[in-house]
Amino acid sequence: MDTANRVLLALEDGQVKISGTSSEVESGALIRPGKGVSLFVNGTEITDRQEVFPGDHIEIKLLEETKQDQLEIKITADGMKAEACYIPGIRETHVVDDHPHTDDLIVKGTPLQEPYKTFTIEKIVKALKEKRVVYGLDDVAPAKLLEESETWHSVATGKPVKPGKDGWVEPLFKGAAKSVSYDEQESRVDFRNRFEIEQVNSGDVIALIHPPVTGESGKTVTGEEVPPDPVTRAEINFEVGTELSSDQKQVVATHTGIPSYNKGRVPTFRVDNLYTHKGDVNIKSGNIDFRGHFKVQGNVTEGMKVSADGNIEVGGNVSGATILAGGSVLLKSNCIKCTVSAGWVDMLLKDIYATLANMRESVTLALSASDELARALEQKGKHSDQMEAAVVRSLLQSKFVELPEYANSLMKSLKAAGKSLPGNLTRLINDIAPHFVDYQYSQSLGRPVLREIHEKLEENKGLGESSFEKADITAPYVQNSTMNSTGNIIINGPGVYNSELKCDGEVRISKLFRGGTIEAGGDVYIGEAGSPRVRSEQGKISVPYKSRVYLGSIYENVRVRFGNTEYRCDQTLNNVRIILDQQEFEVKILHWEN
Repeated sequence: MDTANRVLLALEDGQVKISGTSSEVESGALIRPGKGVSLFVNGTEITDRQEVFPGDHIEIKLLEETKQDQLEIKITADGMKAEACYIPGIRETHVVDDHPHTDDLIVKGTPLQEPYKTFTIEKIVKALKEKRVVYGLDDVAPAKLLEESETWHSVATGKPVKPGKDGWVEPLFKGAAKSVSYDEQESRVDFRNRFEIEQVNSGDVIALIHPPVTGESGKTVTGEEVPPDPVTRAEINFEVGTELSSDQKQVVATHTGIPSYNKGRVPTFRVDNLYTHKGDVNIKSGNIDFRGHFKVQGNVTEGMKVSADGNIEVGGNVSGATILAGGSVLLKSNCIKCTVSAGWVDMLLKDIYATLANMRESVTLALSASDELARALEQKGKHSDQMEAAVVRSLLQSKFVELPEYANSLMKSLKAAGKSLPGNLTRLINDIAPHFVDYQYSQSLGRPVLREIHEKLEENKGLGESSFEKADITAPYVQNSTMNSTGNIIINGPGVYNSELKCDGEVRISKLFRGGTIEAGGDVYIGEAGSPRVRSEQGKISVPYKSRVYLGSIYENVRVRFGNTEYRCDQTLNNVRIILDQQEFEVKILHWEN
């Protein structure tokens, strides 16, 4: 057959063109559908190769496929935050390209894709409500979801619970001996007139009992109310000399005496005389740990330890021993090669509160970094609880190595304090510290636990804001010893030799200070500092910038430091007052009528 009489097919402008007429041909051209099109011959859809002739009607229908857009929503386990991510859909259409004449034509479409978006701000709000996200909605979040698609955004935030406050007890007494203060203008200082012993009379109110304060409920993003933890009334133990008032709001003394307050798990009040240990504290008696004021009539021998929440008084010598008082310390005889601390519980509390503050800062940073890592895993499609926990542990081990140090410090302090810490502080340390003591092998320290620890630290953020009581140390003679006090240190006998004295208040030494160091938070009074005609260093006295140092006599090579400004005595001076001039910022030597 002549090729001129062949039927040929071509594609032009999306239409099939058939050449020739039916009278001129004996056989037709072949046509079949390819991808992306439906092909109809004379109204009937064909799926395979078919012969067509001039006059046949061929229709091409382009296929179209649409993937719907969607809004993904997730709510945190505690219900306090909802996040969403808008993912646009895709619409795929096809076009048919032109094709030259042929006797075997495959009609196929070339795919075209374009974003498919049906969501509006109103539709997003509706979708959130269908997922029960009805509270704390962010008004600008829906628009932001549309503008920044395929990105997770916070869309709602719940109302956190406002915790209440348990009932608490406010003592109205200091529970320690009060030092007599002296004005710098006074010409004479009587070092023997040291203390006014605090006492109460029958019927006196010695403490107030504050009722608990109920917290405020929170609300989740799904509108569910979250009640605060229940609060409890203050628990109190009433021991000898105390009772509860008729209105149950006060602790009242039932007889005259010295009040004491045990800051243990359950506060204990009593009014009594000092507990007196009539002999020596030695191997036979064992170490002493007393919850109140304690008096030793005899000696405290080498290697022994006496600790008390209240004041400690020792009538005999103290040698090679440790004295720890929650209140003041009164030593009536020699103190040689000893460690003496007054206000030791408060000192311990200050260290604990500082450590908790540092831990809270590190945990906050760790939690933020953990959240970022979790989001990164989710975006990469690699998130799982197991993977997240492993990544968080690795983060803590590499970037937050200080947390085990804080935890070990807290556990060490807890062990040293015994029952002397407040119950809520003991519970807090026991709840959080064990997680970090050795978290290298911990399988439970993931984001949920880290968040729980962070919440507990935030709830107790106010710990340590209250002021601490001042506790003094008084002794006649000190040699080769270390003394620490939250109040004053008063040496009213022969003096101090080669010892370290450190306190937040004043240091008063009626006679000699020879060798060692003094670090005071207030003024210093010394009868005689150093020894005449000694060329080597004879001692160092350090005070704040605005404090004063009063000296009956001071000899060569005794150093006096005001902050970072130091004065080294190069001659014998008598009855002087040494100050740092705040205007000229230089040390001045003034006369003192001792």
